[in-house]
Amino acid sequence: MPSGSLIVFALNILSAFVALLTSYYAYRVNRVVASAVLGAMSIGFMLLGIGLVADAATVLFTGHLVVETYADRVFVLFATFTYLTIQMVAYLVIALGYARATYGGEPKPVVPAVLVGAAAIGLYGYTLLSYFVALILLGFVIFQGFLLRSGGKSRFSGTVMLSFVLILVAHLVFLASVLALSGGLYLVGIGVQFLGFLSLLVFVVRSEVVGPR
Repeated sequence: MPSGSLIVFALNILSAFVALLTSYYAYRVNRVVASAVLGAMSIGFMLLGIGLVADAATVLFTGHLVVETYADRVFVLFATFTYLTIQMVAYLVIALGYARATYGGEPKPVVPAVLVGAAAIGLYGYTLLSYFVALILLGFVIFQGFLLRSGGKSRFSGTVMLSFVLILVAHLVFLASVLALSGGLYLVGIGVQFLGFLSLLVFVVRSEVVGPR
């Protein structure tokens, strides 16, 4: 496996592991504090972890960043579509959790409009749209987090805000990597995303020990 693919695979596996741990600890803390945000994080990061495992498996299967055979292209098309869809749903769940914490009530399930007619726009267009939707959802999460903190409705640490800012920056880099067709930018994005996941894991683990801040 070429070095670029190996790095992508390793970072995806590490990010998946961190995401699943974050989901687990968020679930444990949520059982104590009953927070809409932590409940949404538990579900959202479980989905992200599963999606990243699938994405890592795709890299392992193809063995390279640029696929060459028709069979590889079909496999990568399906796997990438699945991963991007899971990713959007995960951030949608987290955004709904923040909306519920901010405004109260039970938000109705919605499906990202980008999923409608996705087959018609092709993988490249779907990738662009999925990252764009993820950016909108992450921006919403950060804005709602700011409202919760400024309104005194949450004791959550600024670490959470930093985590989602890092994840948003990672998706900006992902979007730029697709536009520029740059594998180097994609690797940078994966690294920044890993740091965002890791900082959020630090928060939920600490919350279980000393309580949310």
